This record gives sequence, structure tokens and C-alpha cells, in this order.
Amino acid sequence: MRASRPEWPVSICVLTFGQYPNLISRALDSIRLNCERSQYALVVGANAAGQETMKFLDERREAGEIDRLIVSATNIGKSPMMRQMFAEIGTEFIWWFDDDSYITEPNALSRWLHAAASGPASTVLWGQAVVCEYTSAFTEMEDVLGFVRSAPWYRGLPPPSWRPGGKGEFNFRGHGMGDGRWHFVLGGCFMIRTAAVRAIDWPDPRLFIQGDDTFLGEAIRQQGWDWSNIGTPGVKIGAEPSRGIRK
Repeated sequence: MRASRPEWPVSICVLTFGQYPNLISRALDSIRLNCERSQYALVVGANAAGQETMKFLDERREAGEIDRLIVSATNIGKSPMMRQMFAEIGTEFIWWFDDDSYITEPNALSRWLHAAASGPASTVLWGQAVVCEYTSAFTEMEDVLGFVRSAPWYRGLPPPSWRPGGKGEFNFRGHGMGDGRWHFVLGGCFMIRTAAVRAIDWPDPRLFIQGDDTFLGEAIRQQGWDWSNIGTPGVKIGAEPSRGIRK
């Protein structure tokens, strides 16, 4: 990637998978048409991309629209590819896009950056906040609580659980149980402080794709940090059905 310039406050990261050239072209066109080029570095990851997709990406890189292109001939998973994409980033913020999310308004970047730059240092993540009440909705992992407690980013806070003691609650809502709600920001598009990514060494190397955004929310909670529910201003998120292997 080209050396970071002082005027680059953010690295935009876009991940594509398989033979879906229409999705990655829509995502990259939306960035090119709606964002001032001097304001961002562009990093693209391609997992098991088809020939047509790679031809398109190579052309965009040669044209100078992509600063860093990371390619895996096989599908190594969203989280492992994300780790590679994040590895050399030196900007203050990272703006992540799955390839089925795209920008719809010309002021989207400035709105997201304003929200991030104006927030307190303890706020490290911005996007559409959601809540999930059951682990089966985001992972097939058998021991989710054990996964959290064995994580390097675990700081001793009780993980979400409906069993007494979940998130430190023993009589949640007066029902004699714990708090089993998992709060997080949707992973299709989010902005995060690069310093936070470095501090927790994100993504967790044990993840493939399932639950990546949910576990990020828990990792942030474990550090005592916050996120800001700004929605998805100027962005269409998760516009296509899920594709590929989920595990």
C-alpha cells in the first residue's frame, strides 16, 4: 500500500468473495463516486474470487483506485482475510464494507468521520447497533461462553447468559436469571478506531465468519469501551443474501 498521507483519516476496506463481480463493482463504484479520493486509502480483500472478478480488481488497482489488494485463491474466511487487510493500516479509522454493502449518498464519508472524530476516546465503534438474545442465531459454536472466557481480549466480565450471573445479573427483569443479550454493531458496514483493532488484536484468529460482529461487540464491552449507534447514514448494508461457507 502507498505510504499513508497526513490527509488520509480513514482506510476503507472492502471484502469480496467468489464470482460476484457485480457486487464488488457496485461497492467500489459507490466509493469512487461518493468519496473524495484524497480522504481515504482503499484496501480490497478477495477470497476465492472468480476470473471476471479478478480481472476487474486488477484493472482498478492498475488505475490507482485500489491502494492494496490481498488475494487468496481459496476461501480462507472473512475473519482471516480481515486480519490480513487490517495488518498494515496506519490511518486513525477503518471503514469496513462487505461487498454487498455500498454508499448511496455523497456526504456519507464525512458523516461517518464526523461521528467518529467528535466522539470520546472510549467510543471505538460506529454503525447500526442491534441485539441478539440467543447464541444459536449467530454461531453454531457449542461452548460460546468458553470461547469468550478463553479469548485474549477477555477481561473478566461475565459474558451474556440467561443463566444467573450472565453479565453480572442474577435477577434480570425480576425473573431470577442473568442477562443473555448480546449487543453489537452489524458487521456489513462499520467504522472502528484502528487503535482499538490493535489493542484487542482483532479479528480473533479463531473466527472464520460466523459471529464475527457479535464477538467484536463483546470484546469491546470487555475492555470497558463503547460504540455509537449511528445507524448506516448514506449506506445500504447487507443488500444480498449470505453466500459461501459459514462456520
